[in-house]
Amino acid sequence: MRYRLTFFALLFLVALAPPRLAGQVPSQKTTVFAAVTATRLFVVGAANPQTGVFVRQPGDDTLWGHTGAKTIRAFGVALAPGSKGRVVYIAAGNGVHLSRDGGITWKITTGWKITEVMCVVPDPADTNTVYCSTPYGIFKTTDGCSTWQEMNKGLTSYFTPSLIVGREGRLYCVTEDGLFSSGDGARRWERMGLSVSGTRVIAQSPADASFLIAGTENYGLYVSHDGGKIWTRSESGVDHMTFYSVVFDPVNPEIVYAGGYVTGVYKSLDGAKSWKRMNEGLGNLNVHGIGVDPLDHNRLYAATLWGGVYTSGDGGATWKNAGLTGAQVWNIVIATF
Repeated sequence: MRYRLTFFALLFLVALAPPRLAGQVPSQKTTVFAAVTATRLFVVGAANPQTGVFVRQPGDDTLWGHTGAKTIRAFGVALAPGSKGRVVYIAAGNGVHLSRDGGITWKITTGWKITEVMCVVPDPADTNTVYCSTPYGIFKTTDGCSTWQEMNKGLTSYFTPSLIVGREGRLYCVTEDGLFSSGDGARRWERMGLSVSGTRVIAQSPADASFLIAGTENYGLYVSHDGGKIWTRSESGVDHMTFYSVVFDPVNPEIVYAGGYVTGVYKSLDGAKSWKRMNEGLGNLNVHGIGVDPLDHNRLYAATLWGGVYTSGDGGATWKNAGLTGAQVWNIVIATF
């Protein structure tokens, strides 16, 4: 498989291009980012395989480029809102990586105490504020990644696979001891109504800030319609119990996708009341991440563990291989510029 190493340099030049004249309609394109922890088994004496963040250019089929360090374990990637792809973050095994020039140059912003970063989340309301989650809790920077501070007050378990900044500014994080939220920028965390151990992911409806869905390890899917006070298990059509990814359709919030251990992709058309598996052509059923194209909500991407990336152009009805075959893909992020 070929790798185009100039993609981010080209993307940066496009982002810096002069603005269009009045009356011209800007054309957006979709860029897909895949966070890869491994691409093949390590062999003693052999060169390390290329891992990290891979990028799929608009219009490509199975061809992926690469950005950042070539042998890191990447668990997530995030782009600063409003930066047009110039400010990019990587959640990696050795810390938070940052590029301010569209991926041309990178630096590690965290010290030796912050490792195994599982997700990194820029605050959409403040370009200098960024959060990251680790097995050792939550960390925050308010000075553009110059310094980081531990923000674990109120947490009863520090293992936090992910967190999100809600549409109303409230933070939500998932831990081994259930769900927690913060309304003061992570200075203090409060337990939410779901205390199921081993929560793995939380998602918020794009249309209703009080509608939340949580995926757990061994206990299935749970939904809340009151901002997390009361939760009920979403069971109709679900015959698996471990979920790593929950994603709302950006156009129709009644459509939701979920994936996890040997689940393939589940789809709900009624706001998580009932689910149906959508796995035709999906060659690997261990789904760790799902992405929905914001410019074409029928275009989906599934990140699989040791199966690479799959894509669907019909809302999950059928799937085909989209490259990175054999890779352990942890997460998928889709951005438009």
